[in-house]
Amino acid sequence: MQNKLNDKIYNEQFLLLAFISIITFKVVMLPQYFVATAGGQSYMTMFFLVAIEIMMLAVVYGITKNGSILQLDIPKWLKGVFAILVFSSSLIKSTVLGSEGVAYVSTSLYANVNWSFITLALIIACVYLAHKGGKVLGRTVQILFWVMIFAMIFYGVFSDTKFDTINLMPFKISPKLAVAGDKYLMWFSDFTPLLFMPVCSSRNRKKSVMAIWIIIAIIAALICTVGLMIAFICIFGDSGALVGNAFLNVSSLNKISYMIGSVDLPTVISWLIMFVIKLSLLLYAMAVCAKFFFGNKAWVSVVCGIIVYAIIVFGIGNLNTNYALATSWLRYFTFFTEIGVTIAAYIAMRISENKKRKKSQSSMQFQGEAYEKA
Repeated sequence: MQNKLNDKIYNEQFLLLAFISIITFKVVMLPQYFVATAGGQSYMTMFFLVAIEIMMLAVVYGITKNGSILQLDIPKWLKGVFAILVFSSSLIKSTVLGSEGVAYVSTSLYANVNWSFITLALIIACVYLAHKGGKVLGRTVQILFWVMIFAMIFYGVFSDTKFDTINLMPFKISPKLAVAGDKYLMWFSDFTPLLFMPVCSSRNRKKSVMAIWIIIAIIAALICTVGLMIAFICIFGDSGALVGNAFLNVSSLNKISYMIGSVDLPTVISWLIMFVIKLSLLLYAMAVCAKFFFGNKAWVSVVCGIIVYAIIVFGIGNLNTNYALATSWLRYFTFFTEIGVTIAAYIAMRISENKKRKKSQSSMQFQGEAYEKA
């Protein structure tokens, strides 16, 4: 069973993990795909789907305040169904989206290096974090998040981009927006791994301060997704359909790079951190779901890592195959599984709470009647 101590995280750690879950794979190839399908209005689709994710994360938070979905007082068979569905969804996400990350590393950082070596190095790190549990993942993201903050500040201070807002015109609702939203569902709804991490409040955090951080996290998520999408369109226009690695190409337009050459290191490192955390979250969800059936054994996490490694290296192997899988019927399974499991878990939790409340009230009423008779 799930280790309650190793999986418990604080509110602020939940926010950081949720932030990374939202933005990691929306800043690489997705802007290019969106522009190719929906043109200059594609940022509307990005906003709509990200808004859905943020609302669903609020539901996830409401569940995890009461514990992991495997710790809730709900029927065991229902927990088993949740575990099977989340394992399947996380497996698909970790292989398809993981392949995109491996492709980026192999083309941008280590040219001509075989996927097998890059995937092995990344999987080893991710399996270790996944096995350690939510507590270690939360602490890791708390420490490394400052690297991401530095990269954002660095880009903000030294940015030298010229925005042509005419690329956003005409402002209209087009059927292409729905087509883009449907075709690229695989890149959205990445929140079920957080359902296995019970959230507790930090003693040193006031509710008012936490509310401010929630607002900041939501704004930051929108800026890093919708904001980047708008910037990408303003800079590249329709030619953005030919420009991959959006976050890297946008951030490379800075004053320092014009003087001394490429200074992509802060941006690249920050994204690699997000990638490792995100892939670790997916592997963690797979491992927790598998442990529900096979027990809390270390080999379960290792086997999950081996499965993901084998599919990425031997089953996918290139970005074209990865794109075909990401836009296949599998996108519907992952998208509706993520939403369906979250909503079903929330409803089951509420039903269980109502039953307990009614039982408690009946017990108190019975005791009161017995006292009156006495």
